[in-house]
Amino acid sequence: MRQNEHISSVLANYDMDDVSAVHYAEGGTRNQNYEIWCKGKKEYFLRQRKVSSVIKDDIEFDHSLMDYLSDNDIIIPSPMPNVYDKTFTEYNGSYYELSRYIDGHPFSRDSKDHLIIGGKNLARFHSVGESFRWKKTKSIGRIDPPGVAKATIEELFQNPRERRAFPELKRVLHELDMVENELNDDVFESLPQTLIHGDFHPGNIKYLNEQRLAFFDLDWVSIQPRLQDLAYGILFFASLREDDINPSDIYSLTDACKPSIKKSSIFISAYNSIAELSREELDFLPYFIRVAWICCRTDGSKKVSVENRLEFFKRDILTPLESLDELKDYLIEDLYPKRLT
Repeated sequence: MRQNEHISSVLANYDMDDVSAVHYAEGGTRNQNYEIWCKGKKEYFLRQRKVSSVIKDDIEFDHSLMDYLSDNDIIIPSPMPNVYDKTFTEYNGSYYELSRYIDGHPFSRDSKDHLIIGGKNLARFHSVGESFRWKKTKSIGRIDPPGVAKATIEELFQNPRERRAFPELKRVLHELDMVENELNDDVFESLPQTLIHGDFHPGNIKYLNEQRLAFFDLDWVSIQPRLQDLAYGILFFASLREDDINPSDIYSLTDACKPSIKKSSIFISAYNSIAELSREELDFLPYFIRVAWICCRTDGSKKVSVENRLEFFKRDILTPLESLDELKDYLIEDLYPKRLT
């Protein structure tokens, strides 16, 4: 079936203006999304979620959450009901969600204002999410579990010759051992939990006017420590990198970066001005960054061709892991300066 016929069949389930064009939308490395044009203007956004990657209960959770967030002034793409009064349409092995198109600006890595807006709006997302209740919990466990990352690495380095040729592997495994010991499940669950975005990177947000942020792709929203989102915030927003992130390109999305003390301080301070972090949380932030980064590579390696998986994982793997404890100490001193007596 041709793609246009496929999309036309999905859109036939909605009461909407005549469609003048359909374009692939940038962003996302798992599912395909579309911009729907009517009368020469972008009017709608059609999101595809493969049946194999999501269950209906989770979609119902997401849509109930979207209504709740929207009612509490968090900007998200609320799904529109189709002619059968359902907020999704199942067709040809996928679920489709249609929403009004939200225009905005991408993240600028050179913008201090974008770091501040990102930190404050993420804090608002977390604060509002604390009061959300649903009849079931979402079927998502701990995001970025170190044991799963280790298993993927063992699969990648089955060949002893490859292990010997990559001495950096010892350091990566040591970092994961530290996470398993210092951030074990009991500690993980004892940290302040809230409703987190779970995939907070530039491809899943847009900057709007009046210091606002729009949040997209709530697939990974779940109750987790808020440090999970903050670790992503530092890696994807507050780090130094050579090029802008292209969220549609898994190589670009997972390029090595160097967490910046200056940018991280701006981002975390902005967050802390809305939702205060404890010193204990900041003590654990480096462990969340460590495992989030390594999981970016292990998870991303599953999205490239088999023959490229090993090289994908290896490229500059240690760069983001340097100086994380120094970053933590600076943030603690910045947010909780020692008082002279």
